[in-house]
Amino acid sequence: MKATIIGSVAALLLVATPLTIRIAGAQSVGSKAKVPPCVPNIPSKGDVLVTGGENRGPGGDQSETGQTEFFHVATGQWMTGCPTKVAHDEAQLLPYKTGLLEIGGESSKLDRKDDHILNSTTEFYDPATGKFKLGPALRINLEDFAAVALNDGSLMVIGGITNSDKELPVKTAEILKKGTWKTLKHKMSIPRAAPCAAVMTAGPKAEQVLIAGGTDTSEFAPQLASAELYNPATGTFTLTSNQMNQGRSYAVCTALNDGTVLITGGIDNNGNAYDTAEIYNPATDRFTFTNNNMSDPRVDHSATLLNDGTVLVAGGETTYSGAFNPLDTADLYDPATGKFTALPTMNDIRDDSTATLIKGSGTALDGQVLIAGGFTFSSSENTAELYDPAHQTFTPTSDMNFVHGAANAAVIP
Repeated sequence: MKATIIGSVAALLLVATPLTIRIAGAQSVGSKAKVPPCVPNIPSKGDVLVTGGENRGPGGDQSETGQTEFFHVATGQWMTGCPTKVAHDEAQLLPYKTGLLEIGGESSKLDRKDDHILNSTTEFYDPATGKFKLGPALRINLEDFAAVALNDGSLMVIGGITNSDKELPVKTAEILKKGTWKTLKHKMSIPRAAPCAAVMTAGPKAEQVLIAGGTDTSEFAPQLASAELYNPATGTFTLTSNQMNQGRSYAVCTALNDGTVLITGGIDNNGNAYDTAEIYNPATDRFTFTNNNMSDPRVDHSATLLNDGTVLVAGGETTYSGAFNPLDTADLYDPATGKFTALPTMNDIRDDSTATLIKGSGTALDGQVLIAGGFTFSSSENTAELYDPAHQTFTPTSDMNFVHGAANAAVIP
C-alpha cells in the first residue's frame, strides 16, 4: 500500500494513492443471516486497530458491536477488518504475543431482565491473518475491570463486576500466563469495580502495579479513596500507607517516566466528575494533588503518555448523574511543572473515545495520538482525529467505516 507524501502530515492524510478496500466486516456480530466469508485487509506494523464498542443511535437505542477496522498510518485511510466472534463493549485490548487480545466486557446478548450478558470471552487478533480467533476464557465474566500488561509478557485483569443485573464488584485478579487465565490466590483488600491501574516503569516500585479507587457497590457511593500495590515478584497485594485525597472511580491511571503515576478525573459520591488529579509517589507511598486542576471535570476521558513525558488528557463527560455533557476539550499535563495547560478544542465532542499513541510505523505520524470514535450528545461517532504534539493541533482523519462508542484500540505490534 503506497501513499503520495507531499510536504506535511495534513497532505499525507488528504492526498493518497487510491486503495481498493475490501469491506470485510460489514456483517453484524450474532446475525443469523448467512454472510460470505470475511476476506480481511492486512495491517502493517504501527497501524491502529479499533474494535467493538456500542452502536448507539439518536433515539438512545444501542447495540453492542464487534465491528473492526484499522487506521493505515502510511496512507491515512481506514481499512475494514473481520469482526470479533462475539460483541465486546467496554472491554480491554492489550498487546499479547505477536498480536492483540480483546478481553471481557458486555456482549450483545440479553438476559431475562434485558441486561447485557457479560463476557468471559477473550479473542486474539493476529495481524498476519487480519482475523480474530477465540482465546483463553476468563475464569469469570467481567466488565468495569482494570487490565495491564506485566513486564514478563503476562496479562493481568483486576477487579470489575461479574453480574450484569446485580453488578457485584469482585476483589479477585487473574493472570494470563502460558496460555491460561489463573485466579491469584491472594486477593485485594476490598472489592473494586471501575478502579484504574498502571504498571510503574521506574523508581523503587518499578514493575509493580498501582490499583487505585473504584467502588465496592457498583457505580454508587461510596467511591473508594484507598489504593493498593500488586507485586509480581511475590504475587501479593498491599495497601498503600496513605489513601488518595478524594475517593474516585472511573478515573484514569497513567504511569509517568519518573516512576510516579498520574490519576485523573473520575466520579465522586454524587456521580459528578472531578476536575482534580493526583500523583502517586512510590518513594513516599503518598498521593498529592497536582499543582492545578484540569480545564473541565472529566470521566470516561483518555490520558495518553506522549514521547516527551507529558500527558494528553482529552474528552470525556462531566457527570453520570445530571444531564449528559460530553466534552471537546483537552489538557496537557507537564510533570516538570505539575500543571495542566488547556489545549485547543478537538474537532468533535468525544465521550468514551479511544486515544492511541502511534509508534513503530516508520512514518511522520509516529508520536502523534489517534483519537477515534466515542459518543456525541445523541449517538456513537465514526469520526477520528490526530493530535500533533509538535504543533499542539488536532487534525481530522477520514471517517471510519463504522461507529465506535466505548470501543478499544491498540497499535499493531
